[in-house]
Amino acid sequence: MINQVVMDGYIGKDLELKTTQSLKKYVTFIICQNRYSKVQRGYVGEWHHVIAWNKVAENLVANTHKGSKVILAGEQRVRKFVDKNGNRVAYEYIWVNSFDILTSQNEDIANSPSQNTNKQNMNNMEDEEPEVDRTIVEANKQDKLAEDPFNNQKEVQLTDADLPF
Repeated sequence: MINQVVMDGYIGKDLELKTTQSLKKYVTFIICQNRYSKVQRGYVGEWHHVIAWNKVAENLVANTHKGSKVILAGEQRVRKFVDKNGNRVAYEYIWVNSFDILTSQNEDIANSPSQNTNKQNMNNMEDEEPEVDRTIVEANKQDKLAEDPFNNQKEVQLTDADLPF
């Protein structure tokens, strides 16, 4: 079974190295990914919980800060438990095995990810194709097939919109 997650995003808070009772070091934090939403017609932040242990945790704390853009590689995990009110809770998180930093530590506040993200988002919004009403496209295809299903076979040019997936 393969459980491999690779994601990029911005660290949502300053990292604090913690230690368990058995003296293992760890860090927990959240990472924000920007994704385009056709419904909201813009970019939306998706937040993911992350945990890193031992040397990976130490390196993350030493080399990153709030707003750093990183690529994380690890596993997606779920911790299930019953809270103090008796409710069942499923807590999803990413267990980080390795990471890479995409922004330098010396970036000043003027070049923070929030401003870079807005510029990037404005550029990407122009690149997005408008949503096509597939019912109209399918109806037009059916009309053409009804007119000449097999008699005049010609080469059909397929586009991505024609694919079922």
